[in-house]
Amino acid sequence: MDKISQKIFTAEFNRFVLGDITAQQDLDAELMPLFSQNFLRVDVPLIQRRIRSLRELPKKPQLDSIYLSTHGVRGVMRYPLIGGGTIYKIPVFSFPMTDWKDHWTATYLVAAGDTLILVDTGTHLSETSLREGLEVVSRVYDEPVTLEDVEHIVITHAHFDHFGGLRFAMEATGAKLWVHEWDAHTLSNYPAEMTKGRERIKRFLRQSGMPGPEIETFMEMHVHGKADFPGYPVTHAFRDGERIAGGMEVIHTPGHCPGLCCLKLDDVLLLGDHVLNHVTPHQFPKIYTSGSGLLNYMNSLIKIASRAEGIRLGLPSHYGDIHDVERRSMEIMNEHNHRIADLVKDLDRPKSLYRITEDYYRFRRGREITGYERLMALEEIGAHMEYMNETLGIVRFADGISPESDPEALVRYESCP
Repeated sequence: MDKISQKIFTAEFNRFVLGDITAQQDLDAELMPLFSQNFLRVDVPLIQRRIRSLRELPKKPQLDSIYLSTHGVRGVMRYPLIGGGTIYKIPVFSFPMTDWKDHWTATYLVAAGDTLILVDTGTHLSETSLREGLEVVSRVYDEPVTLEDVEHIVITHAHFDHFGGLRFAMEATGAKLWVHEWDAHTLSNYPAEMTKGRERIKRFLRQSGMPGPEIETFMEMHVHGKADFPGYPVTHAFRDGERIAGGMEVIHTPGHCPGLCCLKLDDVLLLGDHVLNHVTPHQFPKIYTSGSGLLNYMNSLIKIASRAEGIRLGLPSHYGDIHDVERRSMEIMNEHNHRIADLVKDLDRPKSLYRITEDYYRFRRGREITGYERLMALEEIGAHMEYMNETLGIVRFADGISPESDPEALVRYESCP
């Protein structure tokens, strides 16, 4: 989430929760430097109109006001369900990124009768923002809740920005913990899984052709903030098709993560990271784990698209609501196919994954990749090369060396004749 949105979040919280009627008065001065530095990235007039609308709201805005329906308060949105009950979107801070944006994750509070369910927790850095969001639910939306009232925690998938907040959430709630059976071992035995995962990543980076010093840098980045996560016993390891806490129907959609599941409540789908707006969810090669890989992901896109008829709304973990889940699923598939075509076009000679990735982002995307993005870019392109080799048969391993043949060898790809 960009820093402009975060500034507006703070002003809304201070005004409508803390009762500071002057909260938005400093926004112009705070936002002007960000506008000046990032005017090509944002629609400044649109943001200014939002700020003017914010100034005109009463001390306690109506729940059906245009402002709350469009923006919520501090990003917290309310979605009544046709069968009764309510879903609240609560964005939480996950980790810092750049001077322009930070990583945030949308968690969801499901109020189903007398039962309170928290879907995802953010990271170990998310407690303050989650508690702020719950205060908005209580004071703005008149649903008196606290973190301690949560009875069930459902994790959509075992990526740290979705389960790392179990550190504080389990201590505060003592809730029952739910996750798909393919991800249960990651949550319950995290230290051992972290060790195995590090070895798989190091092998992948060595075989990609990444220079040794760069590998060590990335491995340090990878464990930052995660090394002391203890793991928590899973109360319920669910399966595809089950109905779990609050009557949510589980739709297993592996690919982005082995145990990733979408959760259906009435005509609403909680999508996790399976289908996102504006971006294609990050892909990992199967060398990490068999439940990853682009083939699994593409199959899961078809699965969720086929289940989307009659779905009014898709609520993902990042980048805003999706009003046509089937269409967005098909758009993501098309984007992956375009990427595959571009990669094949550029494979004019045998290349390492490291070189393929550098060339793709420089010449096809027009930008240099730096920092942790380099690791993510290698994983993404690696998943596509694996898919082309195993499924499409349009690229092959050069020199007869595959990732399985020699853990220490450099692996190169070439086009099939």
